[in-house]
Amino acid sequence: MIENGYITSVGTGGKGGTEVSEAEYNMILEAIHAKPEATGTTDYHLRDDLTWEAYEVDPPEPEEDELTDEEALEIILGGAV
Repeated sequence: MIENGYITSVGTGGKGGTEVSEAEYNMILEAIHAKPEATGTTDYHLRDDLTWEAYEVDPPEPEEDELTDEEALEIILGGAV
């Protein structure tokens, strides 16, 4: 499937897609396996010319610390621990 010049999925003959030869399919898979590694703020789209285009992503949300049992009980009891 190609949308706006980007390969959005690769399948095995579903409806609505762009038909490719086995050689083209193998070239697409080779390009997919060569995708540059994403960073915390950059990922990549595969273009229909089999080049990767960088784009900015929102940084991941910081992980919240888990509550201790005591903190959870304090929340449940409204601070009366």
